[in-house]
Amino acid sequence: MKWLSRFLLLLCFILLLAVPPTVAASETYSAIRSDYQRLIRSSQLQRQRDNWDHLIKRFTRYIEQNPGHQEVERAFFLRAKTWDGLSRAAWSKKDARQAIKLYLALVKRFPESNLADDALFLAGQLAEKRLTDKTAAYAYYRQLVEQFPRSDMFADAEVRLADLPKPENIKRLTAAIKRQSIISTAPQLENIRYWSGPEYTRVVLDLNTPVVAEPHLLKGKKPRLYFDLLYTEVGPKVQPEVKIYNGLVQRVRTSQFDRQKTRVVIDLDRAGEYKLVTLDNPFRIVVDLLLTAGAQGKNPVIRAEQRGSDDSIASILGNVSTSQPTLHVPQQSKDEGLHLVVVDAGHGGRDPGAVGPHKILEKNVTLELAQRLAQRLRKDLGVKVLLTRSTDKFIELRDRTAYANRVGADLFISLHANANRNHKAYGLETYFLNLSKHNQAAEVAARENGTTLQDVGNLEAILFDLMANAKINESSRLAAKVQQAMVAGLRPHYSKIKDLGVRQGPFHVLLGATMPSVLVEAAFISNQREEKRLNSRAYQERVAAAIVQGVRNYAATINQVARR
Repeated sequence: MKWLSRFLLLLCFILLLAVPPTVAASETYSAIRSDYQRLIRSSQLQRQRDNWDHLIKRFTRYIEQNPGHQEVERAFFLRAKTWDGLSRAAWSKKDARQAIKLYLALVKRFPESNLADDALFLAGQLAEKRLTDKTAAYAYYRQLVEQFPRSDMFADAEVRLADLPKPENIKRLTAAIKRQSIISTAPQLENIRYWSGPEYTRVVLDLNTPVVAEPHLLKGKKPRLYFDLLYTEVGPKVQPEVKIYNGLVQRVRTSQFDRQKTRVVIDLDRAGEYKLVTLDNPFRIVVDLLLTAGAQGKNPVIRAEQRGSDDSIASILGNVSTSQPTLHVPQQSKDEGLHLVVVDAGHGGRDPGAVGPHKILEKNVTLELAQRLAQRLRKDLGVKVLLTRSTDKFIELRDRTAYANRVGADLFISLHANANRNHKAYGLETYFLNLSKHNQAAEVAARENGTTLQDVGNLEAILFDLMANAKINESSRLAAKVQQAMVAGLRPHYSKIKDLGVRQGPFHVLLGATMPSVLVEAAFISNQREEKRLNSRAYQERVAAAIVQGVRNYAATINQVARR
């Protein structure tokens, strides 16, 4: 009978191995949450999709094994947030849709949870910002407001609902766009353009025929200037929102308000004087927004000026009459000196920038350098420093200077690593915004802009207007001080430090900045020797220290000018 006993013992052992893990053997929620927090804090870990996928599987396994556990709703929420984070890291709309699906699954399964309102709001944010599905976003915000009237997200949801067009208006807008693809005899808003400088913003509405515009001003801490274009439809090329964020204007929003009018809203960030002008050949409405310190105390007035044909910035600056009535909102003065510096790490997210011979990415080098520069500026100069990005995420070039304008920065420094088809090319150079016929400068601008040389040429037409008031002189002085300090600071420690000098170029990342701004090419990542330097902590620290010295020298010149 011994053989039978052994057989039974072996059979029991095999059956035990076949039994799936029990609930008691599963991972704890706190352990998975801890790893989630570690992933969120590490830009390095976020670069690998496997890290996100592995965490999602662990949350899913926990939910399946612990259906009645008190922490399961939190696991539901963090699983959705992990998909949300992955969609941002990978810049994937497919992942964003999955995140929304899981946010809504939480709301359906746990309608009484204190996380349900957060899930709805985050679903609305993804639909609005990532998928540009305003109809879905409106529905999620509306559900939050109706289902959770006492939620701490209630006020934020109401703000978003107020800014979004109602679904019926979206349908009308879509129908209007479809009609335009066939034929349209109605007046049409065809395009929205703008120019921006430190003391003005010009918004131009291109129309296919003259229209009646009714201007209105909503006063408050954040005033809004809006006007209705009567019996006008929105053309297919018009974006619902044009972001400006230059310290004076936040954005321009457009929607088909109803069948009788299109509404254009200019959200103001700072105050000044505003004028409405109508021009012919072609038909357009021009709104000038000017910062004029001496105009405080005037009564608000809006007046349509006479028609003309030239809407260039240069023309306006030369022809605006000081006696013309204006709409004025008092502005606040700003202290002199350097108080806030915005440091921009070039590229990021889906835009890796240049790639070195050993696969070192420009976006990673610039982020590390930006963080070291920020730390140095705070420590050595005692100024406040903000980064356009502190993780590996993609930011539009225009949004970088828009951010600097919005926070009222005194300087803007964009950090990059150069590249050249000739892998022997090396050296340091610093750029400031200007028109340039220099072929090499145009090539660098095209690469950093992510465009072509032809696009750089087209950009010059816009720059002719911007040159009138842009802080070119201050930017060139800052560029010179930074370039000199980098060469002087690096030569004692490294061989073959080539001074390529200060250059001028039409860089998108510098467009629209209302403060002195420069673009620093810290070395050539396409050169093996300089790629190795760029990837080393010692070189990054010395570049950061040298730039800080350049800023210090520039600040000294400001003080000298102020004392004259």
